[in-house]
Amino acid sequence: MTIQTAPAIDMDALNKVIGQLVSDYNAAMASALIYIGDRNGLFTAMDRAGAVTPDDLAARTGQSSRYLREWLSAMACSGYVVYDPANGRFALPPEQAFCLANPDSPAFFSGLFEMLPTWYGNAGKVAEAFKTGTGVPQEQYGEEFWHGFERFTRAQFLNHLTQDWIPAIPGLNEKLQEGAQVADIGCGNGQAVLLLAQEYPRSAFIGYDNYQLAVENARKRAAEAGVDDRVRYELADVVQGIPDRYDLITVFDTVHDMVDPVGALTAMRTALAPDGVLLWTEFNVSGDLEENLSNPLNLAKFTYSASTLYCMTTSLAEGGAGIGTCMGPHKAEELAREAGFGSFRRLPIDDPFTAVYEVRPSSHAL
Repeated sequence: MTIQTAPAIDMDALNKVIGQLVSDYNAAMASALIYIGDRNGLFTAMDRAGAVTPDDLAARTGQSSRYLREWLSAMACSGYVVYDPANGRFALPPEQAFCLANPDSPAFFSGLFEMLPTWYGNAGKVAEAFKTGTGVPQEQYGEEFWHGFERFTRAQFLNHLTQDWIPAIPGLNEKLQEGAQVADIGCGNGQAVLLLAQEYPRSAFIGYDNYQLAVENARKRAAEAGVDDRVRYELADVVQGIPDRYDLITVFDTVHDMVDPVGALTAMRTALAPDGVLLWTEFNVSGDLEENLSNPLNLAKFTYSASTLYCMTTSLAEGGAGIGTCMGPHKAEELAREAGFGSFRRLPIDDPFTAVYEVRPSSHAL
């Protein structure tokens, strides 16, 4: 089909589509180079180094000057480094460094780019799942994917968990300071639990996950941090029940991934003390596509994509609900009510990326 034989083509609309495709493809190519820059420590080497030539960066990193010249040129064209043609030097501005070189920054994004090879590597498997309605199991994602996800989510936990989320729930900070029993469901590599354990030395913590690799990594981290006397990690399917009673249960960005979210939430409710609380986070998007299309950050472009490539497909691989990443607060409350919780409240936290919920067994909040 050509311009001449196609049905009425609006040339302005066509040019807009072409522009979008070129932009997305350029972004995909640049993303691969951001991955390399992160993996090879190039952003870290440039951070606060001032303006450097490719030879300077080669001397700092022990890498090929010719490769670095091409990489730096691509990063300059993408706007991640600045180039001064007067002296042939490149610099990493502090704002870009804040996002790409500082792992403690609340806007640290490099971990997401570490996940890219797995997203693309599994795309063919996901494409086959379109034909069968099944999915790609979690174990097909591997260590690099989880390491990248851990680095990305760590920034949220480090900057918001004890500073914003916990203080927003009345009395919770004080209870944890005095000594509480805490369980984290879908704990992954265990970093949220470790941050809580460091902040609240009188409390005891356990993390549950159904992925063996994550639990093994979490146990290593607890031992390295010297808190394994009061932090444990267990391999478990929480739908089968959660032992003991807890003052606080946390679940971070995992309910939408679950095979049986209502069963898991029911187990959480049963495991909470009568005055206990569930602290639950999800991506700050709607369950309604129309609302997501007007999101000022277009965050749902990421979350629908991530849902297709991981969240939904891993749930469907196990015959699960396949809710997907764009669950939204209305679906979250519906699941909580179905699981028997009496109280559901979205916390008044202004965060463009994260929605935080306080959920209690009883309708009588503290």
